[in-house]
Amino acid sequence: MRYRITAESNIHQLEQVGPLVSGFWSQHDDELGRLVRGGFLIDTGASGAMVDREVAESLQLSTQGSREVHGIHGYGRLQQFLGRVSLPAIDDSGQSALFTAVVECVAVPSLRAKNREYGVEVIGILGRLFLRGSRLIVDATSGRIELEIDGDPGSERF
Repeated sequence: MRYRITAESNIHQLEQVGPLVSGFWSQHDDELGRLVRGGFLIDTGASGAMVDREVAESLQLSTQGSREVHGIHGYGRLQQFLGRVSLPAIDDSGQSALFTAVVECVAVPSLRAKNREYGVEVIGILGRLFLRGSRLIVDATSGRIELEIDGDPGSERF
């Protein structure tokens, strides 16, 4: 099944934060329906997925130890979690659907807080492992983001 996820962003937010799509985090096996909604930054420069640490703690995501990571701010060890990413989409038949994937993600402190000045709630970052097999179009002149991704809802683990 192929899913199309689209978003319209204002050009200032796109320039300051990057391409964002709406969705939510939840526990990978949660039956209670607890979730945190917000924006996911599509980041082709990141290898894996990241979650705002406060979001991971509030949802009590399953811990998966820690992992050494590196980025623009250097190297460090961050706690790793298992969570479910859900993104509203359109499926192959043109029907509204929900693309979901269970992902291992590292917890980034203050991810939401650092982006609030731009008027967005960034709750996660989706990197290359999540994006493999996908097609991403970012139209910086209009602010339109389109992500096409293959998957079977709920069966993917990145």
